[in-house]
Amino acid sequence: MFEFGYAEPYEDLKDDVKLLLEGSGGKISKAIIIKIELLREGETEVQSGFVEMWHLSEGEAKKDGGRKVIFHNNAISGFTFSNSQI
Repeated sequence: MFEFGYAEPYEDLKDDVKLLLEGSGGKISKAIIIKIELLREGETEVQSGFVEMWHLSEGEAKKDGGRKVIFHNNAISGFTFSNSQI
């Protein structure tokens, strides 16, 4: 499950992921948040963004490790998840 946010605040994305994972009765066990920061006035390209992996553990949504930066200062960074994370 992917939860993508542009205009949506990060806290709302976390709440959505927690609701999806904890409310799915175990049918959804992994979720990925993709957050792209809003453009400011005068900007025409994405300046920053990140990805986080979340999982369901004993009925509770938990973040797997830290966030992975995918955009920083208008540069795209690659990211990978291992098979065990997905």
